[in-house]
This record gives sequence, C-alpha cells and structure tokens, in this order.
Amino acid sequence: MIIKLASIISCSSEHPSYPASNLLQHNSNSSWRCAKPAEMLATVIFQLKEPSCITGLDIGNYRTCVVIVTASTSAEPDNWIPIVNHQFMTHDEAANGKFRDQVQIFTKKELNPSTLKIKFDRVKVTCMQSANLKELFGLSFIVLKTEVTVDLGLDVFGRFKLKQSEEDDSKSSVNDFKEKYLKLTTTKKPDYKGELLSKIKETSMNNFSKRQEENKEAMKRPLLEKLEAGKAEEVFGVKKEEVTNSPSVSSSKGKDIDIFDKINESNNKPVVRTPFGDIVPTPSPKINKNQRHSTNSRNRSSSPEENSQKHTSRKRSLSHESSSKENINKKKRSCSQCQNEEDKVCKTCGRLPEPKPTPEPKRSPKKKSAESQKPKKMFSKLFEDITFSLSGYVNPQRDEIRRKALKMGARYIADPNTTNRKCTHLICAFKNTPKHKQLKGHTKIVSHTFIEDCFNEKKRLPWRRYALESEDGAEPESEEEILGSSSPPPTANIFEEDTDSDSNY
Repeated sequence: MIIKLASIISCSSEHPSYPASNLLQHNSNSSWRCAKPAEMLATVIFQLKEPSCITGLDIGNYRTCVVIVTASTSAEPDNWIPIVNHQFMTHDEAANGKFRDQVQIFTKKELNPSTLKIKFDRVKVTCMQSANLKELFGLSFIVLKTEVTVDLGLDVFGRFKLKQSEEDDSKSSVNDFKEKYLKLTTTKKPDYKGELLSKIKETSMNNFSKRQEENKEAMKRPLLEKLEAGKAEEVFGVKKEEVTNSPSVSSSKGKDIDIFDKINESNNKPVVRTPFGDIVPTPSPKINKNQRHSTNSRNRSSSPEENSQKHTSRKRSLSHESSSKENINKKKRSCSQCQNEEDKVCKTCGRLPEPKPTPEPKRSPKKKSAESQKPKKMFSKLFEDITFSLSGYVNPQRDEIRRKALKMGARYIADPNTTNRKCTHLICAFKNTPKHKQLKGHTKIVSHTFIEDCFNEKKRLPWRRYALESEDGAEPESEEEILGSSSPPPTANIFEEDTDSDSNY
C-alpha cells in the first residue's frame, strides 16, 4: 500500500519550473530540481497523512549522485533515523556527463529490520551532486510503501476453525465452545500426590499417639547406678603399680602415676576422683620467698664435681662425623696454597679456589644509543609533506579540523583526483562517502582523531593507528613518531581562508 504525502514542511532549494510540490502528485512528466546549477546539496521534508511503518521505497533519480532518505517520529521530530543511503552514479561519471535517469526499488529485505516496526510522521530526502556544477539535479518521483493487515473476521480457537451458524452468531458460538471446554477440564481428578501426603501425616500422628499411651518399663543401667553410689572401683577396677629393674624407669613412672597422691599425702587429704576413676588435681601450694632462697643456697653449696656431671648430662655429645667435618673446614680456611693457584685442586685441602670477581666495565653516561633518540621537527612543519581532504564533516567541526592540520604545516585540497595523486591523506567521518569510494586504494584514509591527537600531543603519530579500514590497521606500522618542538605562531596563511563550503561530501 502506498503512503500518501500530505504536504511539504520545508525545501532548501527548488526551481520555479520544477518545484518540490511535483513529488506530491507523482506525475511521470514532472520532477523536482534544485534552483541553481552551482549547488551541491538540496533537501526536502514531507509530512505524512498518517503515521505509518515504511516497508518499501521507489526512487526515480534525476542526475543525482547520492540520495539519502531519513525519517522521524512525532515524539522526537529532530531525531532523523536513516532508512536508505544509495549512490546512483560515481563522481567520475557525473564529471564526464554520463547521466542516466534510473529507478531504484527497495523492498523489505533491503531496509534496516530495526526501522520496519516504527511509525514515522515525517520523511526527509537529501540529494547530493558536486562533481558537475553546470547541471541541475533532483528527483523524478518518490513512492513510500507500507503493509496492511486485513481482518477476515474468521472465528478461530487455537488451530481449530469454528463453523458459522445460519444466524451468523459467531460470538455466541465461540462462547459456547469455551464453556464446554472449561466444564471438561473441571471434571478432572485432583492431584494424587496431595492425597498421599495428607494420608501419611494422619497415619504418622496416630502411630505417635499410640506409642505414648503404651506403658513401658524403664531400661536398667547397673553401671551408672554403681557410679552414682560411689562404687567406681567395682566398675573400673584397682590400678596396680608396675615395678621394673632399672631405677631410672621406676622413678619416672612413679612420678607420672603418683604425683598427685604424694601431694595429697603431704597435705593429709584424701584423693578426689571423678565417677569414671580419674584423679582430680588439687591446686599447687604457694611457695614462700624464704623456701626459694633455701633451695638456691642448697644448689650453690653442692660440690663442683656434681655440678659438672649435671652440666655434661644436659649437653648432647657430638658424633665422630661432626668433629671430622669441623676439622676439614678449619683446614680449608687456613690453607695458604690454594689461594695462590688458579683452576687447580689443592693437595692439602682438596678443593678449588674461589673465583675472583671481574671488574665491570665503566659505562659512559654521555653516550646514548641512536635508536632511543627520536627525530624532531618544528611544530609548524610536522605535516609539511601531507596534502589532505575532508569528507563527511559539517561546520564548525569541519573548519576546526582543517585549521589544526594547517597549523602543523599540511596543505588542503578541496577537489582531489585519482590521476594526479596530490592528496596523500583523506580525513573521513564514515565509510561509503563519494570521496571514500573515489580515493579508496589511492590515498591513506584516516579518521579525524589522527589530526586531533597529533595536535594535542605535539607529535606526528603513525597513520595506521587511525586507519578507517580494518585491513590498513592490521598491517605493521611503516612510520615512526616525530616529536614537535615549540615554535612561534605561523604568519597568515592563504590556506586558512574559508573557501570550502559546508557539505557532507
């Protein structure tokens, strides 16, 4: 279905004999053309009769290189969403006058799927042709299409189609069928799992109550009764002391077994035991300062022979091997022959002499490697061998990029060609612009960040870091960084004059 165009909101340029209102009538003999032959860009904004989804386009071209169609909604009228961006002819074909009146049909497959479901109120058409400034350009016609959903009025319930009665009471038949279906579903049995859970709870509660009502005798625990009565010896038995022949072993075991019994016997108190037969330790008695002084005096009064015996018993006797190792180490340290000879085994100590440290060569701090030094240039001559052109930028950003490049010594070319190869760099905003298609494979195509980073850091950076094509960025860098030294501001330059028009070409 064709979308009707209600009116024209605005038009940037139109010829009096070929106004933009001809596109509303969709006549084959009429067309819309720009007012003057020297223009390079013309736009028209249409108002649609109803907000609708654009699912197809038919464009009749009249000597235009690139046609861009965008649309906006009533909620965001200034947010133009791109729908079609098509190139009817190349820059060289237009320059040589090889014009062809073409008609391009865009179906649902060629359009962006994200914009098919949006209902637009306005449509903006932009025509560009800057190669041949002697010709008028525009459109012969433009047709917008949309899809229409048809309601056949069929009574459908899922995959089933209902029969229509003679009285054509379709709504009543649908309701009757729904009621019958709901009655069938309500007669189903409930879930069997819930019934089982309820029965299990009932039986478990009944069994628990029956066990509580039964009279059972308490379990007999004779050992626990004896422990509570204080008869622990009958439960655990009496411990017997083991006697050995060696006096040292007997004395050590006697200390471990009867240490608490001796303390209690000295205090004339009975031994306290746990119900399981273990001895409960009593708090150790506090020793006065006089007792400590008497014990220290006894140790001092003992003979020196006894003290020496105690001291030697605590020390560990060294083995024969350790003493022999110490003697060898002493010989190695005191050997004088191995210190004079080099790379020979000493006969006395049997080892090689230690290597003498070699003095490191002195490094001259003044010498620097030539590789570490980077080349330098004046800031105003960093881009002296660069000629560039701009594509896809609009003022004031276009003018700012051009001024920064000119301050670094570059030269601007408005209309580059592939024959003379004077343009070395193309500063491009996005792909598939007319200059991008014309100069691809002939010049270095980079983004505007290349100019801005070089200007801010005062360096000439390798262009492959900012390449617009992924193939150029993947290759190794063929340029080195060039530092820019401070320089006085340059004098007035003829290339800084605003001679370039504000265009997206």
